[in-house]
Amino acid sequence: MDFENAEPLHHGLVQLPVPQREVLTLFFLEDFAIDEIAQILDIPSGTVKSRLHHAKKALRALLRKEE
Repeated sequence: MDFENAEPLHHGLVQLPVPQREVLTLFFLEDFAIDEIAQILDIPSGTVKSRLHHAKKALRALLRKEE
């Protein structure tokens, strides 16, 4: 994937469910730690980890489809 062009990444992000998009954005773009995200979203840290795992998997699949 060509990371010089962020359009496919943004296109993939908007296709994710909001809870998955939230954790990806907070973790990778806002650079928050798992525990901080849990506090921000008022959910257990295990839920953050689970959402992050599923969000990365879903985004990866979406980006592969775009290639």
